[in-house]
Amino acid sequence: MRKYDVLVGLFSLGFGLLILFLSRDMSMLDEYGVPGERYWPFGLACLFILLGVLQWGVVLKNRLMADRSIDFSSVNVRKAYLIGALAVGYGIVMAWAGFIISAVIFIPCTMVLMKEKRVWFVALSTLLIVTAVYLFFTYLFNSPLPTAEFSDLGF
Repeated sequence: MRKYDVLVGLFSLGFGLLILFLSRDMSMLDEYGVPGERYWPFGLACLFILLGVLQWGVVLKNRLMADRSIDFSSVNVRKAYLIGALAVGYGIVMAWAGFIISAVIFIPCTMVLMKEKRVWFVALSTLLIVTAVYLFFTYLFNSPLPTAEFSDLGF
């Protein structure tokens, strides 16, 4: 397993460096300060590089804890699988129902699965997260979020 983890980290690092190399001639920002064609590839490349380095860190940490066993049928692992399935469902619903509706469903479900019991906190967090993401993408990034196919209101 460690061999594959090292390979995944190496692939992630290499892929990030490849993205940086291939996007080197693109503009980061245009003359108005709007993100250019290199803006998002640069961010993704940095993320891939960071994740590759973190993957190697996990490998080194696991070498120190080599005799520890993992129970893949434990409650926490099953909860992680459920949240992963919920995230896939979120992506599918977002393509059909748009960002706002799918996020208003996904965020509270995830918080409840993570054992948040305060209803007011779940509601307030959902409202603030959806509002912040909407405002950032609409006004700061000037990039529209997915809208609902069934609505002319733009939700």
